Amino acid sequence: MLIFALLLGSVLCEVFGQVSFKLGLGQGDGQTQPGARGLLRQLAGSRWIAAGVAAYAVEFVLWFAALSQAPLSMAIAFAALAYCGVVLASHVFLDEAVGWREWRATGTIAVGVALVCWPQLS
Repeated sequence: MLIFALLLGSVLCEVFGQVSFKLGLGQGDGQTQPGARGLLRQLAGSRWIAAGVAAYAVEFVLWFAALSQAPLSMAIAFAALAYCGVVLASHVFLDEAVGWREWRATGTIAVGVALVCWPQLS
């Protein structure tokens, strides 16, 4: 059960981090300088970017804790659920369009993760 909690926490941090990065990049006031300097200035001033980096820091710790307990082949398969979470979160929180192919692929990945991980996590 501990392995499952560590892996799930890692996946949730990944999803939150990705959504935070997207929100941080999309909150500009339209007066951002073009080029690398403007992008760096936008990144440095964004609370969403900071939240995403913090989520990644927590994910880093959770991931290493999970790897110390679980076989790598199972842990990396579970980590694929981050893709599924990002697709769902981008649709729900960012109002991004997700087509039937993406939903189908997401379902396929989730089934594959269940096939690989279920025996080891139960």
